[in-house]
Amino acid sequence: MDRFLRALPSLSPWPTKGHWPLETVTLILCLLVTPVQAGERFGLIFVYRTDCAASRAFSYALKAVADQYGTAVLPVSQDSARFKEWPNTIPDNGQSQNLNITRVPFLALYDEKTGALAPITSRYLPPAQLEQRIAQTLKVLP
Repeated sequence: MDRFLRALPSLSPWPTKGHWPLETVTLILCLLVTPVQAGERFGLIFVYRTDCAASRAFSYALKAVADQYGTAVLPVSQDSARFKEWPNTIPDNGQSQNLNITRVPFLALYDEKTGALAPITSRYLPPAQLEQRIAQTLKVLP
């Protein structure tokens, strides 16, 4: 988890005089409640807006793929609302800006072993293409 937190640029230095920034605390809490199987190396970060039709459609596709393969997903909402299939969504407290996310839906693969964050897509993909793109991204990571 430390590598994941280092992969996300913080809005402020952390810890600051013994205090963690709010976005880091939120992220830590979300990761603690996100179901991750023991020994799982990869996870997905999904950034969306609930008022975006492409995000809505992509959310269904991603949920199907993630459930099929038992992949952990960290959902981040830019508008602080959530889709029902992602009850553990955290609000975007600057993560999108830190990662230079300009379009949603956005999906990235996180490698726990190396700390690498590899973008997968910033547009809707149907489930079959989403699986292919994730597989291609996995091949690129060491």
